[in-house]
Amino acid sequence: MPFEYKIRTRYAETAQDGIIHHSSFVSYLEEARIAYLQKLGFDINELEKKNLISPITDLSIKYIRPLYSLEDIVLQIWIESFSKVRFTFHYKILKKEVLCATASTSGCLINELFKPIPLPTDLLETFNKEKSRTSSCLI
Repeated sequence: MPFEYKIRTRYAETAQDGIIHHSSFVSYLEEARIAYLQKLGFDINELEKKNLISPITDLSIKYIRPLYSLEDIVLQIWIESFSKVRFTFHYKILKKEVLCATASTSGCLINELFKPIPLPTDLLETFNKEKSRTSSCLI
């Protein structure tokens, strides 16, 4: 089962047509990504204290159905792929179990000089276990 993160959409995120503005989806993805990393044992604040910054290097969203203000949504997130330096997460955004959007983000870790660095061994091991755990659920 993918990690699930619940969010309630906010009125301030709507455009004039009453639909949640597309840019708000990026914030939802980021909230879910940070929560997922924390669930895996990697607190973003602790990583940054070690000068390990985790930028997003690629982002893709496919909008399928609109979202409106004050709706409860669920973001499902899982590890799509990873290497020694980069990783990709995949997302589904659901409203009452109806698919509203899919997305993916790719990232890496960089040092204080903004240079990509190899992922720590413990992170690679955790990603490997998590990918094995969730891949059987996504078939």
